[in-house]
Amino acid sequence: HEGPVSFFSDHKKLVFTRNSYNKGRSRKSKDGVMMLKLYESTFNGKKWGDVKPLPFNSNDYSCGHPAITPDDTRMYFVSDMKGGYGGTDLYMVEYSNGEWSAPLNLGKEINTEGNEMFPYIDENNNLYFASDGHAGLGGLDIFFANLENGMPNEAPQNLGHPINSSRDDFGLITNGNRSSGYFSSNRRRGYSDDNIYHFTR
Repeated sequence: HEGPVSFFSDHKKLVFTRNSYNKGRSRKSKDGVMMLKLYESTFNGKKWGDVKPLPFNSNDYSCGHPAITPDDTRMYFVSDMKGGYGGTDLYMVEYSNGEWSAPLNLGKEINTEGNEMFPYIDENNNLYFASDGHAGLGGLDIFFANLENGMPNEAPQNLGHPINSSRDDFGLITNGNRSSGYFSSNRRRGYSDDNIYHFTR
């Protein structure tokens, strides 16, 4: 599976989610599970290539759902690595001169005993993410958090109805003043399972 992707600002490099498979070889955990990993790829003017796994991947836990900041200096992602607060937590890594730092957990203000996932960073460096651990309307809800020096400085806010519903709502993409954007949901009025919705405010 190839999943969520995030582009660097020049759109010549990206990071994407994929099961542990690269250059024709797959890797499984000790329990026989093929985990998710993050890979980077570059565009040579004609096609995407030079796929490389990020250094903090592991065969024994998953990393996925990348969200690169507009200035290309940080990336937020999801992982169930040891030392977290729950099922899946949000982490941050810094990026400088082509090198990634060690992952830093965003802490208990953001992460819960449940699952936090699908981070997104707007042009004002505001964080959006989905969670089933914070108080919400049901299933995954979308939350907003202010960041200071890359880390949250207050408790996250539930975006409320009609962005959130009693079902799973996730994967929000919006501009800095949240005047319009897109998100995914499996709410009942959709056509099948997960659908993409547009909103204006």
